[in-house]
Amino acid sequence: MINNLELIKPLLNFEQPGDFYMLYVLKRKKDQTTDKSNHQSVRTIKAYCIESFEHLEKRYEEIQQLCEMFKARAYIHIQNQNHRDVAMNMITEIVHRIQSGQINQQHVFDSVVGQIKTQEKRWIVDIDTKDEEEVTRIARLVDRVRPEGPKIEAVLPTKNGYHLITKRFDVMEFKKHYPDIDIQKKNPTLLYLPNSLD
Repeated sequence: MINNLELIKPLLNFEQPGDFYMLYVLKRKKDQTTDKSNHQSVRTIKAYCIESFEHLEKRYEEIQQLCEMFKARAYIHIQNQNHRDVAMNMITEIVHRIQSGQINQQHVFDSVVGQIKTQEKRWIVDIDTKDEEEVTRIARLVDRVRPEGPKIEAVLPTKNGYHLITKRFDVMEFKKHYPDIDIQKKNPTLLYLPNSLD
């Protein structure tokens, strides 16, 4: 089991009315050994708009139970969004869809949330090793490349390694040293991995 709740909480802020973070309980095909009928690589079991620390804590037991029951993982975006921005973009998207002849608006919210620019600029450096010395070397390099100053905001364990949560940095310089490490600019990070997936 991996439970990153206490490591992720300091990354969250709900300063403006309407701020939220998207949280997903996801069933990944690579985690499933028995269900060969599902061809989707990832299936969403449930999505949450987390609007406060209290909301996250109130739903956390339910999230953990869903993960255990479905052999799923919980992921949370670490860039906040705002309901007002999403609503304004939904209006534009709905008008565009209707003008294009698409009358089914069922997934507009999900589509807009996935595309909208966020105010917080955080990236995830996805490290697939448990070698702590190597992780430390990678983190030091992130802090050395432009711009100057510390950029690591958190180090979160994952099933196969770590996610470094960082501020923006010079990716081109970093890739000269670690070309195979994935830097995710819009993906969520691991919140909870259940015992059923250990």
